[in-house]
Amino acid sequence: MKRFLTTLVTFGLLIGLGVLAALARPQASSRADISAIGHGTILSIGTQSASPVIAPAATNKLNVIAMPLNAAQQFTAAGKNFDADGLASIVGAGVQQVLTWNAGSSGYRAWYPQDGEGDNFGLVVGGVYRLVVDSTAPSVVSFVGDVPAQGSVQFSLVRPTGAGCKINDISIPLNRSDISTADQLAISVGNVSQVLEWNAATQSYKAWYPQDGEGDNFATKISFPYRLCLLSGGLTTWPTP
Repeated sequence: MKRFLTTLVTFGLLIGLGVLAALARPQASSRADISAIGHGTILSIGTQSASPVIAPAATNKLNVIAMPLNAAQQFTAAGKNFDADGLASIVGAGVQQVLTWNAGSSGYRAWYPQDGEGDNFGLVVGGVYRLVVDSTAPSVVSFVGDVPAQGSVQFSLVRPTGAGCKINDISIPLNRSDISTADQLAISVGNVSQVLEWNAATQSYKAWYPQDGEGDNFATKISFPYRLCLLSGGLTTWPTP
């Protein structure tokens, strides 16, 4: 399997952990550059990209990333485990928190690398993670790994049994370039109340409401993370084989 590179850049201002609790790619077989900028992330296939961190002094910042490649070997080579603490180490100095959303409990699992405390959860290919960093964070971090087999990245969806909607974090697998808008993502998943995209630069969400056809039907990109609020009924695993 060929080795590819993703580069994490640009972190956004953290406006409080309350925001975290609120509602807030195709098989890569060619060497052509495929760059997608958003969520503070650049994906480059066969190349290396760099961009400055937006990190004013004395300000913690939040970024939302996905792990589209199997980078476990990179972590192992660096003497790290493929887990939250390993992710903090690979990113470098300045990581205050590593978080992942647990849709079943509707809460965050959190690791505090500076203190060595919290839930040092394992990483998964396709998983969505939130990083809170301070002004000492490096300007660039790179992930190197294998492209996952087509169809191997799937998400178990949690839906309510009655009224309301349940938050789920997903990323668009590398082989799903057919999904290019928030509305197309909602149609593919089915019974979606909201599709949200974190904008690290503005520290706010773009939101699309597919049931009403209202909001910002923003462009989506393979390997990028998105937050869905799911209604009852519909798929419980996505994408389907």
